[in-house]
Formats: sequence, structure tokens, C-alpha cells
Amino acid sequence: MKKRVFHYLMVSVASMAMLSACEKMNLSEKTASSKPANVVVRVTQFEQKALDARTRAEVTDFCNHLCFHVYGDDGIRVDYVNQKQEDDNFGSAAFSLDEGHYYLIVVGHSGSSNPSFSADERVSISGKQMGDTFWCCEELQVGAEGIEKSLVLKRIVSMVRFIPTDAQPETMNQMVITYTGSRGTFNGLTGYGSTSTKQTIDLDTSADDSEFSFYMIPSDYDDQISVTVKTFNNDVSGRITPLTAKEIPDIPVRRNCVTICRGNLFDNQSSSKSVFITVSIDGEWNDDINLSF
Repeated sequence: MKKRVFHYLMVSVASMAMLSACEKMNLSEKTASSKPANVVVRVTQFEQKALDARTRAEVTDFCNHLCFHVYGDDGIRVDYVNQKQEDDNFGSAAFSLDEGHYYLIVVGHSGSSNPSFSADERVSISGKQMGDTFWCCEELQVGAEGIEKSLVLKRIVSMVRFIPTDAQPETMNQMVITYTGSRGTFNGLTGYGSTSTKQTIDLDTSADDSEFSFYMIPSDYDDQISVTVKTFNNDVSGRITPLTAKEIPDIPVRRNCVTICRGNLFDNQSSSKSVFITVSIDGEWNDDINLSF
């Protein structure tokens, strides 16, 4: 694989700074191959939140798994480190790499298992529910001198949140949301979704629920998905009774943004977009997207 043009990714790492002199690389650190490490990387920022103290506790505020995977220019993985939050060195990784050019892909998440990393930098996160997910991609030019890198992980998921303005069916205890697009599979070089297949989100619900949300990974900067929301009663005998079905087309999704959809969710009528505006920042997320249907 030819060396990739990487300009559009460098924007996401422009704010990175080298670690201070008091945190110089310890060349005695070892990788799985037991060779002296010549590349050390540390997570020092998540999106808009700088980890000034660079403490393990701050990293665990955002995720409980970190995966550091190194690829060559041919798209083949050459080394990796997977970490869990209980690991002492959670948030930093060391590698022994031959001189040359590489791509480092880092994924932070809170799923039950690590993502799968395959050839050509394809990453897939499995599991019933997709969670908050962070990512970065860095070029590494390894020479005779060692390398230290500070890493900024960016949120690559969008959250879609439904806030019904009508009453939910009294017997509803299950909601199934379907759409066509990407969910947990993405291009490790860009952080954007890389599939367009039918996705299904199965939510257990109760009468106390006032909103319903799910995460997904947009396939482009400005992406749209059309969603079908179905509700059911699943009784103790296992019998499933359909209750309502709602189609909501052209929902805008953007990574690091929450799309808030307000409207009649249970009236069995098709809906069309009527309002699309951006409003105030929601914590660490970028501007919300508000949608009335």
C-alpha cells in the first residue's frame, strides 16, 4: 500500500505537545517482544478535556479499555498493546519498532471486550450496545532517536436521542430501532464509519423512561440516517406483541454531537423533518442538533 496522504488527519492532532522534560522516555520499558522500547505514547487529552495532571484516574473517567495498534505502510499490523483500566500503565504504551514509517491507531471505549483490528486499518466494535468511543491516528517516523508522543483522542460517535411528546403505550417494555449505515465499524485512519448495512438497536424500556438514546459512528462529517422505531410488549411467557411503528427519515448525525429528536414517537404515522438548528454546547460534546418530527 502506498504511503497515504495524511493532511486531513493532521488537523485532529495539531494541538498535541511533547511531554515535559520531567517525563522523559524510559528506554528500559519493554514491549511484548522484550526489546528496549524506542517509541512511547501517552493519552493526555480527550476531545475538549485536557488531562493536565496526566493521571490514570482521569483517563478512566472516559473509558475502561484502550487499544494502541501500529500499522506499516502496507496496511499490516506490526505491533499492538491492549489495556484495561485496572492496568497500572493504563493510558501509556511502549513499542520497539524498526526504523521506518508507521501509523498508530488508538481506540478508547467502555465496551465489554476489545475491538477487532484487521488489515487495512479496519476497526470493529462488537456488543449489544455501542458506547462512547474515542479515537486518534498518528503518523510515526521512527529513526535512530527514540520518540515520545502526547495523544489527543477525539470522540467519533454521535448520540441520537428521542424525546417523545406523546404518551408511550402502557404495556411497552421493548423498543427496536433500525437504520442503514455504520454503527461500530470504522476506518482507523479517518475515524469515520466504513459500512452501510442494516443496524438494529434493541432497548429494554419501562414506564418511567422519558427518552431513548443510542450511539453510532457517522460515515462522513455530515451524515444522515433514516430510522424506524418499533415498540413491543414482551410478556413473561416470551410472547411478543407489536404495539407501534414509526419512521423518521433524514436524521442528521455528526460525531461528537447529540441529535435530539422531539415529536410524536408512538402514533404509527410517518414523519418528516421540520426544524434543524444547533444550540448550546452540552458538556464535553459539541453543539446539539435539534430535530422536530
